[in-house]
Amino acid sequence: MERPVILSSKSWSWKFLEEAKRWGIQRAEQCLSCGACVGACPAARTSTYNFRKILRDILYGNEEKVLSSREIWYCFYCFYCTSKCPSRIEIPYMIMRMRRLAMERGYGGDMLRILVSLGRNLLNSGVSVHPRDWDRLNPAGAEKTISELRERVGLPPAMRVSEEAMKELKVIFDESGFREEVEGILSGKAYVRAVSEKYK
Repeated sequence: MERPVILSSKSWSWKFLEEAKRWGIQRAEQCLSCGACVGACPAARTSTYNFRKILRDILYGNEEKVLSSREIWYCFYCFYCTSKCPSRIEIPYMIMRMRRLAMERGYGGDMLRILVSLGRNLLNSGVSVHPRDWDRLNPAGAEKTISELRERVGLPPAMRVSEEAMKELKVIFDESGFREEVEGILSGKAYVRAVSEKYK
């Protein structure tokens, strides 16, 4: 069930709307009436993610509702929305900025725990999603574990990356700033709060 839109002088923020316009939405009202992005979005088919609703809340100036929502964490960054958008608005980049802002404000810690575990896995083994993590989360409600399914088709329980490939990946992680980004998140306010207390 959708949360009600809360408008109050305390939550209203023109600055947030102006900031969002700098992220790439100049004609937000047209975006609301279009909806091509939502129709094409795989995350919208499997979750409550709906960029038009997020955009509506931005137009309402409801900064706290947007930044504290789980919906901004459901985007896959597949850019399918951008390929369908008549104005070629890069929605995933906007979502990235919202997530960054949410982390700075101390929101999203429960989602950060999951994302950081994927980042750590990638840094340590070259594989972001290990069967043990997927099986623990079981987001699709699967009856069999990933390890069981891999075994059934003749694969080892978990994928392994060669030493040579790991050396190349480590160079990429260092040069791209990915390692620094993951370490920055680990020391950030949202993540520290997420692991030390029940998150808002």
